[in-house]
Amino acid sequence: MTGLASRSQPSAALTETSLTFAGLLREIESGAIDTVRVCIADHYGMLRGRRLVGEIFASDPNGLQAYCDGALVWDVHCEIFEESDYSNFSTGYPDLFARPDHASVLRCGWSDGSALVMTELLTPDGERSPLDPRGLLRVLAEQAAAGPVSTALELRAGQDPLAVGWQADPLSSFADRWLAGLTASGIPVESLEWDDQRQLLRLNLSASDPLVAADWLVAARSAAREIGLTGDDDVTAMPIVGESGSPARMLIRPDAAELGSDAWLTKLGDGALLCRPLPLDWLRPEPMLVGDSVAASSQANPYLAIAAILAAADGSEVGRPETLPSSYAEATERFALSAWTGQVFGEMFVHDTLALARREARLRSEAVADSAAVDSWDIDRYGDVG
Repeated sequence: MTGLASRSQPSAALTETSLTFAGLLREIESGAIDTVRVCIADHYGMLRGRRLVGEIFASDPNGLQAYCDGALVWDVHCEIFEESDYSNFSTGYPDLFARPDHASVLRCGWSDGSALVMTELLTPDGERSPLDPRGLLRVLAEQAAAGPVSTALELRAGQDPLAVGWQADPLSSFADRWLAGLTASGIPVESLEWDDQRQLLRLNLSASDPLVAADWLVAARSAAREIGLTGDDDVTAMPIVGESGSPARMLIRPDAAELGSDAWLTKLGDGALLCRPLPLDWLRPEPMLVGDSVAASSQANPYLAIAAILAAADGSEVGRPETLPSSYAEATERFALSAWTGQVFGEMFVHDTLALARREARLRSEAVADSAAVDSWDIDRYGDVG
């Protein structure tokens, strides 16, 4: 692996770039920040929400933002369908309400004058939404008293990045802007590396609380997409784009004593659908365990992938030693048959996750003749996810 950059951010640098909620309000007042992105994450970890004028946000920083609850069960192209229990035509797609989580504030270092705040999703009765990915991770991490999680994110940066200056210029236009943007956001980047053998760009982040680690991953992936679009760079979180090459991954390493036990491996297999949620994630065999890390898809929802890994590491026995799934169909079936997934994530979450997965499998089987090969349909359908 060839390093593009290796930088340890000293505490002083983090203090200068990190943004507290009180600091956000001060910078809005001074005019340094004029836009606040109030965000939710859908089932696939895509940021949704709205951009508020800074002064409007500051006038009611605890204000609830209303969003259609269909956003938690729509597919990768924001299409709704009847098989969902949580939200469908018969429920009328009522609003859910997003309450800003003041502890989640991030400066958008890749976009001048912007800040980002994640939210807690509430039902009209004020209860936590059972399908809110971030809320699920928050609850699970608190119940498990989970320790820090180390993460890495791999991206594809062009079909032939070496031909556009990776060797001649160690910091390409995109890599330079992405690293600078994340650093300016206060996200602690340990290193940004180019893997010559696997033809992938890897971002290694410092260990942190599970919820914070997931927030950083979501923000980093969103920043990469935004920077790539503004610079006309061919950057994608798609795990596979052609006939050969290694899949891009999201590497997650939790601080849990039960990792590697038979029970943990079995439960990890039961929850593998949350780590690799799309058919494309299973078209090229890749181990789910890489050293002491779990290799989720680069397009996975970080909140749900980390939640699945933490849930698998709770130490409880499940009574049946099994191998990890090797196909999308097997991962879906394991998630459906496991009793503990419903107990941990909730029966409605399990039902609607399965509805999404089975719909993706059906759509692909109807469109793709060779079910084992990457098809142009996959590229068109999943190119913008993550």
